[in-house]
Amino acid sequence: MKLDHEFYKLPLTFDIKRLQQEVLKFQESDWHAHHENFKGNFAVPLISVHGEQNNDFKGPMHECDALKNSPYIRQVLSSFNEVFGRSRLMSLAPGCEVPTHSDINYHWYKRVRIHIPIITNEEVIFHCGDKNVHMGEGECWIFDSWKTHKVVNSSKFNRIHLVIDTCGSSNFWQMVKQSEIPNTQPMQQAIKHLDYTPDKKVDILTERYNAPIVMSPGELDSLITDLHNEITINPDNDATSIDAFKAITIRFSQDWRRLWTLYGESEAGWPFYHKLRDHTVQLARNFDNRLLLTNESTALQMLIHCVVDPALSPEVKQNLKFKPKAESSTPQKQSGPQAKNTKIKAPMSRNSPCECGSGKKYKQCCGSL
Repeated sequence: MKLDHEFYKLPLTFDIKRLQQEVLKFQESDWHAHHENFKGNFAVPLISVHGEQNNDFKGPMHECDALKNSPYIRQVLSSFNEVFGRSRLMSLAPGCEVPTHSDINYHWYKRVRIHIPIITNEEVIFHCGDKNVHMGEGECWIFDSWKTHKVVNSSKFNRIHLVIDTCGSSNFWQMVKQSEIPNTQPMQQAIKHLDYTPDKKVDILTERYNAPIVMSPGELDSLITDLHNEITINPDNDATSIDAFKAITIRFSQDWRRLWTLYGESEAGWPFYHKLRDHTVQLARNFDNRLLLTNESTALQMLIHCVVDPALSPEVKQNLKFKPKAESSTPQKQSGPQAKNTKIKAPMSRNSPCECGSGKKYKQCCGSL
């Protein structure tokens, strides 16, 4: 999410000894390697799609077993009274780093990641844009994930953070306004500390609806307008290329609205939505690396990951029908009409095997762009 400043230190602290006690109970087998194989990066899922081991963003979020068995971490999450998406414990090994990147996909465009350091030291540095900080144990931070960022662990010890994804309510963002901005604004309100309360029962709100099956024309227009602003304010972009790229995306928006008035979210329209977005991406590929955003990513990357890909997500419909094993011991039968075009019959994740039998992932086969 784009923020006004790189880092905010929220007016919250937590029982670090209790957090460390709960984290250290996990075995080596509980920690899973990063899905992109970043060296030294491991995670324990706490909230995920259906509460299972996955890296998905789309679908109902549920507590994982690791969170259910961590009473104080549950109290920490509940204390925010926010709705949470994918959340994890994240470990960074000695001498390793989270590589430089920026978050431009749909999930991150309107979500912020809360960091609560549990095991760390002063040689662990978080970089964002041209700023950097050390996040201390038991503190609470957010940062601008739109800007390029990375984490470097130059120490001889593992670093472990609790990381929580949320859109944030108005109360949350009011708190952010009162937070400390390093070297810019001191803390504007008293810091609240959350003690561990034994046997306290709490509820955690998790996302159920976090991606559209078919994106509404209004939301699509808003994202495309933001994309246009990004390429326009970059002085290094060529004016002729900007105009040509805008023309492609405006036509996409206009034709998407036309299809929406005919089909809405109905499966009968999915093949037509898919054909339109695929055609748009093929036209836009001519601008690869020619138009840059303010964070040095490309306009094509934002178009694909923030607009075109999430504009049609058939897998969301199946995810909403699916019930985790904890809720049902019997397989759930699919009901309702199925899309006649098999190229739109999606699994519950774009990373799942394609149902056409090719052996490829869905996103690299029938769901490719």
